[in-house]
This record gives sequence, C-alpha cells and structure tokens, in this order.
Amino acid sequence: MQYDLIVIGGGPAGYVGAIRAAQLGKSVVCVERDRVGGTCLNWGCIPTKALLKNAEAYRIVTDRAREFGMTVEGVSVDWSEVIGRSRKVSDRLAGGVGFLFKKNKVDSVTGEASIISPGRVEVKAADGTVNVLEGKNILICTGCVTRTVPSLPLNGTTVIGSREAMVLEKRPESMIIIGSGAIGTEFAYIYNSFGTRVTLIEALPRMLPNEDDDSCMTLERAFKKQGIKVMTGASVESVTETCDGQVRANVKNSRGQEEEITADVCLVAIGVKPVVPVAPGLELTEKGFIKVNDRYATSIPGVYAAGDVIGGVLLAHTASFEAVQAVEGRFNPDYQPGRSASSRAARTATRRWLP
Repeated sequence: MQYDLIVIGGGPAGYVGAIRAAQLGKSVVCVERDRVGGTCLNWGCIPTKALLKNAEAYRIVTDRAREFGMTVEGVSVDWSEVIGRSRKVSDRLAGGVGFLFKKNKVDSVTGEASIISPGRVEVKAADGTVNVLEGKNILICTGCVTRTVPSLPLNGTTVIGSREAMVLEKRPESMIIIGSGAIGTEFAYIYNSFGTRVTLIEALPRMLPNEDDDSCMTLERAFKKQGIKVMTGASVESVTETCDGQVRANVKNSRGQEEEITADVCLVAIGVKPVVPVAPGLELTEKGFIKVNDRYATSIPGVYAAGDVIGGVLLAHTASFEAVQAVEGRFNPDYQPGRSASSRAARTATRRWLP
C-alpha cells in the first residue's frame, strides 16, 4: 500500500507525529531500528530518572534516615535489581507506545531506514531482509546518539557511553566521567550514591556550561560535599587501558599541571550528534543537523524533519511539539504555525520544560 506518511524514527518526535497524523485520518507507518519510544524512553530520559530515584532513595535511607526519625541498620544493595527496575520502567512505557500505535491504527516496522527517492523508503531488517515502503510524505525523526572522541573509541567495557552506563552488570569501584553536561552529572550522582569513586572532568570553566552560574556553583559544591572529585577547566590528554583491566587518564588540570587518574571505567559524556538517514540530496547545517524551513520541510520534496535531528533545544517535549507542527502543517488545511488547537496544547506542555 502507499501510505500518506512514512515516519522514520519512533522516539518522542516520531511516535507523537505518527499518532497525530493518524488522528487526522491519514494512513501512517513508523519505522524504528530498535524499539518504539526511541532514546528517551529506552536509553535516556526515562531509565536515567528511574536510576536517579533509586539513588535518592538509597541516600535517604543511609545518610538521612535520622532526619525522618528512623534508625536503619544493615542496608545493602542488589545492583542487578537497581538496573532491573529502570529497565522495567522503560519496558512498560515502550509497551504503552506500542499500544497507542495499535489504538490509532499506525503500522510499525522494525529496521534501518534509508530514503532512496522522494516517496520511497528502503527498510533493512536485522536478518538482512529488505523491503521498500511507499508514501506521499516522509517525516524524519531519527534523533541523536552519543558523541564520541575520535581518539577515544568506545569499547563497551572500560570506555563506555551513556547506554552502557545504564546496564553495567557490576557497579564499578571507580569511574572517570568526561563531560559535565546533563548526562555526565546524572551518572556522577547515580554512581557516587551507590559508593563508586567518581572523578568528573569538564573542559570548560564550570559544570553544566549551558546553565546559569548560580545553579552550577550550587551543584558543584554539593558534588564535592558528596565526595565527587570535580575538575573544571581540565582536558583529557589520553586514555589507555592498563594491564589489569583498568583505564588510566592523563589529565591537564586548570593550572596546567598533568595528573594521572586510574579507574575501572571511563564514561564519555561530551554530548550528542544527530542520526541522519541515508537520503540523497538532503541538506545539512554546519553542525550536521538536517536543515528545515518554518514548515519543517527539508531540501527533498515531500520530506520533512522534526526533533533532535534538526538541532535547537534537544528536549523530548520540544521534539513532540515540532512533530505535531510538521504534521499539522502538512495535513491540516486550517493550520497556522503555532495557532491550531493541538499546537497550543503541545506548546503548553513544552513551555514547562523550555529554559
């Protein structure tokens, strides 16, 4: 069949855009290479918040029980259960997205999507099977993945990204975290709370460089009080693996002095980069994001894009808002940018999370 809309990517932009198009009476298929819900539900916002809640609960029981009039003894941690709870939370929410697809009659296909021409998307499944979907319109919502350092490739064991950090089978005794943005600071708090010795390294003069000074200074003081070693204005010169399976980082601190730091694991958390599908003629920005106009149209006729893959504010609610705008703009004849009823609802939800 020929669909009215083919959505590539099943995250907060993709699944929201797909459902909205279906609500407008369009035939829709969503192609996702992993699992619906995208990074946010499966490997980002949701599981990390579950881990943060675990860490907070453990800190209250071990450090602050007396504040609540309790005496607690013999507290222990089952690390597999800590990780397992976060995965169950993600599984439940991802299953909810699948239910919404069925409810709104959105077809779902698993595989790697490539745009071979306007209106035609090739999907390669994990078993190598290749199918071609045809649609009058295409919406790219492929999001972002962890950005890596060319000289420091991830190996999944001693040098890891955020995805691996969420499912480590054993809690490391020590950890180096490169980058103190939202991802780095979250994992610093999580692992330190459960007893891991954490060294947080940031190249810029302060933590959370995109946030305000007062918040950054408050958080840095709190982290140091909790025993996290925070190194700002520092650069990682090299990271090597030792003969006993640890990692050794050579770091130049803010005073220009070289330090050698050894840990069980090094987490690279220096940001994200867009995931751009193969699409001949697709125009990108200087930073590699997909270039779109005020209607989210790309340089390819009939192809639109929304969410993290177009840059801007990389938040789930922003991505959902943009996808709704893109779909409304294409299929709703009464649409005016930012003025339709659904747009107002999406904008209201988004405003709570925007800086």
